[in-house]
Amino acid sequence: MGKGKKTPSVAFRRPVDVSRCFARPVLPSAINWQSAGDLIVLSQFLVYSLVCPKGADGGFMTPSSEKPWDDATLIKRGIAFRGESLPVSDQPYEPDPESFRLLNRSVAALWRASEAVTEAFVKDQRVRALFGYGPLQTECILKDPGYTPAIPLGRLDSYLTAEGPVFMEFNTDGTAAWHYTAALTALWRETAGMAPERLPLQERLLQILLYCFRKWDCRDVETPRVAIVDWADVGTRPEQEALADYFTRRGFPATLEDPRAIRLESGRLLGSEGPIDLIYRRVVSEEAFERADEIQPFLDGYLSDAACYVGGFRTDPAWSKTLFVVLSDPAFRNLIPRDVAPILDRCIPWTRRLVRGTTSWRGRDMDLEGLLRSNPEGFVIKPARGYEGRGVCAGALVPFEGWENALQSGFEAGGHIVQEFVPPVEIRGSDGSTRYQQIGEFVLLGRLAGLLARTTVTPVIQRGVVETYHPVGLEIPLGGS
Repeated sequence: MGKGKKTPSVAFRRPVDVSRCFARPVLPSAINWQSAGDLIVLSQFLVYSLVCPKGADGGFMTPSSEKPWDDATLIKRGIAFRGESLPVSDQPYEPDPESFRLLNRSVAALWRASEAVTEAFVKDQRVRALFGYGPLQTECILKDPGYTPAIPLGRLDSYLTAEGPVFMEFNTDGTAAWHYTAALTALWRETAGMAPERLPLQERLLQILLYCFRKWDCRDVETPRVAIVDWADVGTRPEQEALADYFTRRGFPATLEDPRAIRLESGRLLGSEGPIDLIYRRVVSEEAFERADEIQPFLDGYLSDAACYVGGFRTDPAWSKTLFVVLSDPAFRNLIPRDVAPILDRCIPWTRRLVRGTTSWRGRDMDLEGLLRSNPEGFVIKPARGYEGRGVCAGALVPFEGWENALQSGFEAGGHIVQEFVPPVEIRGSDGSTRYQQIGEFVLLGRLAGLLARTTVTPVIQRGVVETYHPVGLEIPLGGS
């Protein structure tokens, strides 16, 4: 085999027409609201016009060339990372009605399937073996968090194609950016002279935290004290500070706590300001169990029900990209609800564990290693339990030698998956530049609750790649939760 790249023999999904995805909002004259349990839900869908600005290349609404807000404004509103303002655009993202319908349906299907796989993990040792978790993490996953569903909140990450969304991962532990998208959208609406959202994403998140606490609570606590738990030096601390401030202003005192500083005394968890009733876990599982000896009281508190942990460790099977192996491989189809399987076939990329042997590809049995070596442009290698784009290698973006090295390392190290490469939407600016659209879908109790819109200069989000954040022009209904 030559050292040069070969032309891929795989058929790529077609990118969607971006002119249908960026839009100017037109607010309706009235919005009807109703109460549904602990949630106030939007019962009338906002109506928008799909008009792109004149002069945008190809009719696309592209990121603004000038910085729309100064650093001080962004930092003050918590739109920051490690104390620096995030790169932002004032051009909003909004799916058209048909795309939104597909997105909503696909999110619900993937969440149901994730719940089913999580249940299978709990009940079946053979399923647990697929994920390869160690004894302590497995013990924590098997521990009943005290509420249902097992995955009350999370964020999917997807690319949009002409056939609908294609999901790449499900962030269910340490899910970030709730405040980023809500605060940026609020700033954009304010600048445009629009009314604030009636049910911002921070409020929806708070209501789900409280919902889980009420299900768990065995102490009859009316106003739980909340701790947002993550390492003190984490880059998203400005977002966490903003969430703690929001929860406190809503009447639920919240503090930021480093898991290393949490104490367990007489069956109660204690933080910097006293007892903790409700933990919103932001520390990611991979780091938590790598450093388990540093945070033993925090883990013991979970296992002993010393507090309600939302973002409990039972979410870990869904967070692992091995989930997508189970959802994609026909060998595991018996674990998936029958009615959602056809939807998953359209919104899940082909995914397999990176192990030598025979696999199914486009209806044929093929040698996996041979397939990947002959079609590097068609695939992406990822650590099954990686995050922040660490260790991701897309064959289309590296020299052939780089792909060979990643392939060999992945086979030897284990714990990797390979996915079909799905090209994201391209947005071409009037200056000829190209950016790529990445969408995140916030999920609460199985429902689409919010969107995270980002554009990047590369088609794969990797560590070190600058992401530009966009406001969202659509206030999503959350009825039925």
